[in-house]
Amino acid sequence: MVPRTEGITLAADRPAIIDQFRELLDCVGYREDLIAERLDVKDLDHASFGPKELPRLLWRTRASDPLSLLIRLFLLGVPVEVAPLRRSIHPMNPAALEELGLVARDGSSVRRLLACTPSRGLRIAHDFPQPGGRLRFDHVLGVTGTTRTLAELAVRSASRRTLDLGTGSGYLALLAATFSQSVLATDSNPRAVAVARFNARLNGMDRIEAACGDLYQPCGDLRFDLILCNPPFVISPDQSVQFRDSGLRGDVICEQIVRQAPAHLADGGFAQILCNWARGSGEDWRTRIGPWVDNSSCDCWILHCAAFEIDRYAEHWLREDPSLTEGAFSDSFQRWVAHYQELGIEAIDFGLIVMRRRNHGTPWSRFDLNREANLPNGTAILAGFAARDLLEKLGDDATLLRQRPRCRRELRWSQRLRPSENGWLVDESRCELGAGLGFEGILSQEDFHLLTLCRGRATLADIILQVAARTNQDPESIAPRALSRVREFIEQGFLWVDEIERD
Repeated sequence: MVPRTEGITLAADRPAIIDQFRELLDCVGYREDLIAERLDVKDLDHASFGPKELPRLLWRTRASDPLSLLIRLFLLGVPVEVAPLRRSIHPMNPAALEELGLVARDGSSVRRLLACTPSRGLRIAHDFPQPGGRLRFDHVLGVTGTTRTLAELAVRSASRRTLDLGTGSGYLALLAATFSQSVLATDSNPRAVAVARFNARLNGMDRIEAACGDLYQPCGDLRFDLILCNPPFVISPDQSVQFRDSGLRGDVICEQIVRQAPAHLADGGFAQILCNWARGSGEDWRTRIGPWVDNSSCDCWILHCAAFEIDRYAEHWLREDPSLTEGAFSDSFQRWVAHYQELGIEAIDFGLIVMRRRNHGTPWSRFDLNREANLPNGTAILAGFAARDLLEKLGDDATLLRQRPRCRRELRWSQRLRPSENGWLVDESRCELGAGLGFEGILSQEDFHLLTLCRGRATLADIILQVAARTNQDPESIAPRALSRVREFIEQGFLWVDEIERD
């Protein structure tokens, strides 16, 4: 990537003009739904605005109405004439947009200096590639796929203070401001901090403070109820763009963020960090990341989302670079793969680390190998931690047998059955909590009857007797399996106990 050195200053310290710009966007309907309708795209977050799509999109916005002009200018990146723009944004003046650093005047036309993209009810100003795909070193991304992933996974319980570490455009900070009393958005990129401040004002969020500094340095001795972090986790030999390249060797950036997180968490506070971690030849994916969370004073849930062999990993990230020519792509690929071989890296894993600081008891670690499409949302993550808390309270087998478990009301269960000599057997079963964490695989007849009998009325001891009768087995022989499965189903969130019954 060739850094772009053109100086562009975004004026985040012009609140009156930023407010006027927000009012303009509101007035013309610069919203996801209306823009998607105008452009005839299903999902604006995943729409392509490349050279092949541009002619059709320009046709859809050929009128000179205010919405079409602003779409062309800030979303499609096409210069517009000053005269119709002045009429469309009145009483605001194009000069005010120049003062903010959003546009530049070129004779009788105006071109954008930043894009403005609506996403999930927010409007995000961000940088965009220049002709030839050039990116400046301090390029500030818009809302990316990993940002949306972490937004979906975010624990959205009430927070006194939230940290968005490596904020970029400030999208996660804006999300957190909807359920947090205050939000600190930090980044080592001064330009990102300015963009985050601008976006906070643009979206009318006054609970966000943006600060520049490396990792946790701007936090001082503050402790947070929630830490969200989508860092520059790409394992790369380059230092071309700050949003991707940390400048640290291997996966050290992610290791530092994870190891230092507990010191900045309040009791009961959560940290959610998207990570890449390296894996050597023959290593299990847990081997590298396990020590990061050992002795952390936190309960830790590691969700493995994807794994890449080094050639696939290099190809994936280099394809994200729009500036690479065919020859440069080949040279970069060889250099990246050689870098991984030098470090002894055979594969690279991607996943989410969730940490919850606790002030008593013994912390636990949970490692889940999940399909990315089956990743839980923030509500399911909270439910997962609540389930582990419940299991701790339930204690030994004798206590568990006295409980009256029930299926969660949010549980959805679909099955595929196959015939047998003794009737229909479960061939494949899928349980999920809405869009949350699910299980898919072969369940035994015992599992089938066990779940169907958990209605919150009978004790587990009685349920085991009924399962044994239905499957013609000895209750004592199936009890250990049933106890183990009930604990698994509670941990997955499928079963719950409303009131713990003691001896």
